[in-house]
Amino acid sequence: MIRFSANRIWQNWQNVDANLSAKEETLHKGFREYPPAFPECLPTKEDLAKMQAWSDNLKSQNIETLIICGIGGSALGAKAITSLVDPFTPKLFFWEGPHPQLLQYLGRLAEQRKTALLFISKSGTTLETRTNYALYRQFFPSAPLYYVTSEPEKIEDLVVTKEHVFLIPKPLGGRYSVISPVGLLPAYFLGVDVDSLVAGFKAGLEAWDISIPLAQNGAKIVANEYYELFQANFTGAVFWIYAHDLKGWGAWLIQLWAESLGKKTEVHATPILNLGPEDQHSVLQYYMQGPNHFIHTFIHTNSYGRHDTVVPAEYAVESANQSLWKVLHSQMQSIEIALTEQNRPVAEFVLPELTIYQLGKWFAFWMYVVTYLGYLWELNPFDQPGVESGKIYCKKLLSGVSLKLPTTELLEF
Repeated sequence: MIRFSANRIWQNWQNVDANLSAKEETLHKGFREYPPAFPECLPTKEDLAKMQAWSDNLKSQNIETLIICGIGGSALGAKAITSLVDPFTPKLFFWEGPHPQLLQYLGRLAEQRKTALLFISKSGTTLETRTNYALYRQFFPSAPLYYVTSEPEKIEDLVVTKEHVFLIPKPLGGRYSVISPVGLLPAYFLGVDVDSLVAGFKAGLEAWDISIPLAQNGAKIVANEYYELFQANFTGAVFWIYAHDLKGWGAWLIQLWAESLGKKTEVHATPILNLGPEDQHSVLQYYMQGPNHFIHTFIHTNSYGRHDTVVPAEYAVESANQSLWKVLHSQMQSIEIALTEQNRPVAEFVLPELTIYQLGKWFAFWMYVVTYLGYLWELNPFDQPGVESGKIYCKKLLSGVSLKLPTTELLEF
């Protein structure tokens, strides 16, 4: 369910374009020019069976912890699933950047628990992932190794057993790849109901397909509403997550949004992730009385299910005898009201429940919202050319090439 605040988010702003037929034409033009791969690259029954068998085999080897050696789109989808299912699990360890302190921790972990490593790199050449892989293989040469990539020829120097390689469909961008071996292998190892996750994703694909007109298509409606506000000179989208279970999903969304939409200097739509109520006590003052540049999107659920509990009544607290859901929901709505009184645009999304099926559907919804926003801005939401130059420079610096750095003045303390 998607519920907007009493003042629909565009109501206070003057440049609303009601010409839906023109918007529909723009969306279909974008779809023809930049067709999305994620609706066409779903795993087959055979793919799912192979991944399930892989997970069963790891468990038969008594593997206790799977190390996910990947970064960006190669990790964030699986982290979103883990955040919902078991955020404190010792069964998965996400090793993203090559930080020395993490290496020391990983060494202690691998000495205490039987580990396997899952190398995930769409290109097969990701610097951070190959660096961490080399370190792990040096210290734990006998540990099982598995690989996920779109370019198996690029990892021939790494792979010992080709049967240990799983393929990402080549047209599928990393940030859109959660319903592929990138997200599903960790999900299987964690014991997630992957069939339910995939079913939710498929339901979302059907609900918000390009063929469904804008007036009846929730993803198109939301994309258009964001677009209109950004056209009214708002410059940031703040996502307030009021369910800790969705914190990982929020981080996934930030990458999806930023890499997909950051393509033109005239597009001002910076994504910002906030966790409620914690960030009410850090940045809210700025949002309330600072520049009115941000669209505030609040995300919660109708139920915490078996995880909910009631605050004891015998203690003198204002939340006494209230469920934690009620406490958090009240905190969220209080901030919505306060921001609305300051003429700040506010929207609210409410998930029926925090289930793996709903998460699958939620992935599909935001993939479509971001895709449709890209089409409205007439840009390609599936490439990431701006990221590549930094990668090229880094490899040159590591190889000893002298590059001219920006002129800076060194401050000594």
